Amino acid sequence: MTRLFLIGLLAGCSVQKEVAVSFGSEGEGLDGFMCKDSTGKYLLDRAQNDGGIAPASLVVDFVRLGGVPGCRTGQLIKWCATHECRPLSSSRACVPTTVPAITTGMMREELRAALLSAFRLTGENGVIGDAPDEFVIVRVVGSLESCSQLMPPMGTELPAFDKTKLLGCAYSCPVLLDRVQQGQDVYLGFETLTAQCEQGVRSCSDGELHWQP
Repeated sequence: MTRLFLIGLLAGCSVQKEVAVSFGSEGEGLDGFMCKDSTGKYLLDRAQNDGGIAPASLVVDFVRLGGVPGCRTGQLIKWCATHECRPLSSSRACVPTTVPAITTGMMREELRAALLSAFRLTGENGVIGDAPDEFVIVRVVGSLESCSQLMPPMGTELPAFDKTKLLGCAYSCPVLLDRVQQGQDVYLGFETLTAQCEQGVRSCSDGELHWQP
């Protein structure tokens, strides 16, 4: 199974363990990074400039839920309309990444494989800090903003994502990470029935997980 990031956990008093998050063995959780806008262009096209690829960032958040809702998009959006759903500022991690170039006539399977390869390399960069001891969703957002723009100074609130620079999003079901068995991956995915899913990416990346117009 292709793993992305390792999350550091303290189990018990002093035992350290690690949990990996994954888009699946064949990248089946990457639909949120293959969304198109209202004009039919991939959001990933935003990274292409003058034939090159602009630097990008992958941001990993633990989103506090205040309970345990279902993990369908509609269930999360409804839950977060009446609960405070916010990413924990002390636990945000960000790593630079690259995204594949979109070529004319590129099939979704080709793009999926290219994304999986790129994110595999990104995920080898290190371990995310200790995860919170409560139910959260693990969310990964791709953006053209730099990590210096997206990582707040200590003690300050997290900056909102620039919606015009989003490249994709994926998230897990609600999970208590210190109860995940050693060697078991936390799966990330994205619900959509259509390739034109920019609105879903905006909602997924929202600071309070509210539905976006």
